[in-house]
Amino acid sequence: MDEPLLTIGAFARAVGLTASALRHYDECGLLVPAEVDSGTGYRYYTPELADRARLIVGMREAGVPIETMRIVLDSPTAEARAALAEFLEDQSARTARAEEAVRGVLAAVDAGPAARPALVELPGPVLAAAIRQVRHAAESDPASELASVLIDVGGAGVDVVATNRYWMAVRELPAAAEGDGGRAVLSLPDAAALVDRLDAITTAELRIADGTLTLAGQELGRDTTYPAHRLVLAGLEPAVTRAVLSKADLLAGLDAAAYAEVDLFLGDQTRLRSPHTAEQSDVRGVVTGPPSRLRLGTALFGRALAACLGDEVQLAVTAPDRPVVVTSPYQPGFTALVMPVRHDSEG
Repeated sequence: MDEPLLTIGAFARAVGLTASALRHYDECGLLVPAEVDSGTGYRYYTPELADRARLIVGMREAGVPIETMRIVLDSPTAEARAALAEFLEDQSARTARAEEAVRGVLAAVDAGPAARPALVELPGPVLAAAIRQVRHAAESDPASELASVLIDVGGAGVDVVATNRYWMAVRELPAAAEGDGGRAVLSLPDAAALVDRLDAITTAELRIADGTLTLAGQELGRDTTYPAHRLVLAGLEPAVTRAVLSKADLLAGLDAAAYAEVDLFLGDQTRLRSPHTAEQSDVRGVVTGPPSRLRLGTALFGRALAACLGDEVQLAVTAPDRPVVVTSPYQPGFTALVMPVRHDSEG
């Protein structure tokens, strides 16, 4: 008797994974369904695949990367054990480094030195251009704390950041800074006024202390919190699929979709398709890694593309429910993160 077939939803409940995760692991080649309906595209699984799925669940909870999972699942026992031992050794080393860093922070907190103001010099028009480039990622509601632009001075220079939690734009400007670093959050009107002043200043001398930015005697800054963008960027998982695509083709495809959401298929034939109609557009470019499908907000993705300089954009994709990293090969200091739209239909 043939084994019974389980729908993707039933199998997901049985093994403790979501349907979107099962589709992702199918695309990665880690957990291939027993059968796929050629008409509907629905995936079906046999009970015997449950053991493999539970191994994946265990490794996922432990933070094992995809390529190590592949070795564990598809290699002889000795190679699988060696791969997991190497992963544990790396994890132990990272934990040791984290503990050392935390001890250093605790020591600094206990010492309690007075923070020195951040002082930095950079070309005024360059900083003005950076603010213009990122500010469209800010929240449009003036009452929101995120209707702002962050100016963050660190050891490597100045980061200019805007976000509305659905996408984030970051422009890194190298500059020699003095002091202990600092950040100031500017309302959108203050940011616009600052841009006008910076355009006429050859070398801007910025001072940031206690959340206030001072330029030529003028103080700017709002009393608000702001997301820790450096932690967000540092916490991104390694990309599974990468693509270098024509920006013009992507923008044309978003216009043609004519809906608030659009599906982006990355693979041998990259295309944009409206999830509500048969309308689709081909996109020129090169994709490396396994095929991937993303559902994106048309307006948000369009703004991120428009902020990138040059004729091409680079995409780095981890999973359909993780931020898409959008960068420009023509401007290494710019990064945009765009959150995909959740969708969990069968198939």
